[in-house]
Amino acid sequence: MTHLNAWHDVPASCWRLVVLPVMVLVTGCAGDAAMTAPTEFSVRFVATNDLLAPVTILVDGSPYAILSNGRSVNLSLSSKARVTWTSAKPADANGQMIPDQIGEVNVAVTSIHGVLDITNVIDDQTYITASIFNHTASPVSIGVFDGISVSCASQLPGASQSTSGFTQTGYYRLVASTQFRAYRTSNCTGDYIAWPSSELAAFEPKSGRVILTLAQ
Repeated sequence: MTHLNAWHDVPASCWRLVVLPVMVLVTGCAGDAAMTAPTEFSVRFVATNDLLAPVTILVDGSPYAILSNGRSVNLSLSSKARVTWTSAKPADANGQMIPDQIGEVNVAVTSIHGVLDITNVIDDQTYITASIFNHTASPVSIGVFDGISVSCASQLPGASQSTSGFTQTGYYRLVASTQFRAYRTSNCTGDYIAWPSSELAAFEPKSGRVILTLAQ
């Protein structure tokens, strides 16, 4: 007695998977196609940068568009395109780029439904960037403590007679143990004044910008 498969009453011994470069077919002994994987299609969407830092959108590893804060671009891409984005990094007092904690972010093109908002929440992790004003005459270095170690984020000049010192940091993860610190030395060591995580939580939605002031 021959045992039959539940699909189309085709004998189970006749079912087989045929793997092709662009699709997977399930065929029976009669040669009829039962299942076909989705083929390539076009995905259209609007990408908007809400971060304070400019971002570069890359398609298949090549720069495709650069968006400053608040700018948008219309894109029409293949569903098979590899899309990533990365934020611009701030420069220190000597013009050298300072790495922050946003790397290259992958985007699943097929999961985009018309709009791609680039914000400070990435894969459920919040990132912040600090605009720091120094009302004292003493220059300081700004460090970011993550609960384990300190990353030296920026040099903050002292105030002059007419203006406060200012620096903008890159983006750093905001967790319960995060602190921004102002050190009297230039290498983020020794005594410091800290802004705790509770104060850093007052960031602007989407941009992640928090304003901090050093007054002593």
